[in-house]
Amino acid sequence: MFSQFFGNYLLENQKITAEQFSSCMEYIKANRVNLELIAEREGLLSHQQVTTLKQLQMQEDRDFGDLAIKRGYLSESDVDYLLGLRGNLYLIFIQALEENQCLTTEEIDQCMADFQKDRGFSDAVMKAIQDGDIEKFLPAFVDTPDDDYLFFIGLTLRSIVRFISPYIQIGKGHFVSSFSPHCIARQRITGDSEGFLGFCCDGDDDGILAIADGYAKEHFDTVDEDALDSAAEFVNCVNGLYAAELSFQNISIDMEPPELLFDTTIQDDNDFYVLPVYIEGRKLDLIIKISKKEK
Repeated sequence: MFSQFFGNYLLENQKITAEQFSSCMEYIKANRVNLELIAEREGLLSHQQVTTLKQLQMQEDRDFGDLAIKRGYLSESDVDYLLGLRGNLYLIFIQALEENQCLTTEEIDQCMADFQKDRGFSDAVMKAIQDGDIEKFLPAFVDTPDDDYLFFIGLTLRSIVRFISPYIQIGKGHFVSSFSPHCIARQRITGDSEGFLGFCCDGDDDGILAIADGYAKEHFDTVDEDALDSAAEFVNCVNGLYAAELSFQNISIDMEPPELLFDTTIQDDNDFYVLPVYIEGRKLDLIIKISKKEK
């Protein structure tokens, strides 16, 4: 996550080339392995236990390590050990910049300071981005006093990191009364809380394919109905996680069949939120509306 925020800043300011950034990303992927793969390789989890935990992640908004502890498969010390083997993405990216001779240590430190100042990030927000702590840095991008939006958007981003790719970046979002993208994969929710969640992209962007490819574990060449159907399945997964979380608050919601739309305008009686999301550099927009009913 940090690699996308800081790496793209370096690209925009011509501190590194596209080829250097690509080399750094290859370095990160080669030196960071998913926690479940390390656990199985180290003999701490069986293949069946890994499969069970990954299925549970589709039902509960929890990290893999937390679920493993909850199920009694791993201890807290086991998870700490595995996290140590996996490494910190922030530190790995800094190491990649140095080992690929993109920047010196002094240049990295100066660019980091310039990046923070340019973006107007506090020290707390910078640390949250470095740590990949979505909840702590999200308010710097999502300008709303409504905690329901922050929670639902945070859950969606966590799901992208877990099921699609950890290499994401977001821009600053805003409320709109209408939106006219090239394509949309959306699902409405009804019940005690009403609204919708969806992903969109414009004609020149194919970011929604990152969702489609990552969730279906296959490659889509174009943004067609099959690709949107895969993206809609992911939306349904996120809405299912959202429904499960709301159930703990005695709030009940249902999900309508997904909508796959091309070249249309979304309008609603009340404003809804649009958040730019970049998955490994591919842009799409997250659209979301929430309106809880008074009981």
